[in-house]
Amino acid sequence: MSRITFKDLEKAIKIVLEENDMEPSRAEDMAEKVMNLFGYDKTITDNLLSPEERDTFYKLEDLDILFTEEETTNLPSGKKWRIHYWILNENKIRDILEEEKEEENGEGDEKKTIYDDLSDEVWERGST
Repeated sequence: MSRITFKDLEKAIKIVLEENDMEPSRAEDMAEKVMNLFGYDKTITDNLLSPEERDTFYKLEDLDILFTEEETTNLPSGKKWRIHYWILNENKIRDILEEEKEEENGEGDEKKTIYDDLSDEVWERGST
């Protein structure tokens, strides 16, 4: 499976922003922040983020572009340490792009069949 590119991510963010009546012009900036932080990785740790970046990530989490996981580990002192991760939701991004591609190709919810072009007269039975 191919990696998510900057353009893929930007387009997916733009689509979900529009669907949620939000400003789609922010998509490029949001995608740039995400790609700069993730690079070629699928996950990053939360403690790497600035407050502004974290705020952007929370917005993208609400849009299902990112999601979080946490891991708890025991320190030698006996204390527990939680590590929070941000994960790029590649499956959701691909689904968004695929749905958009289908809509552009006219393959949305209304799939056309060979029967759609037949007139109503064809379906009427004659009396015998």
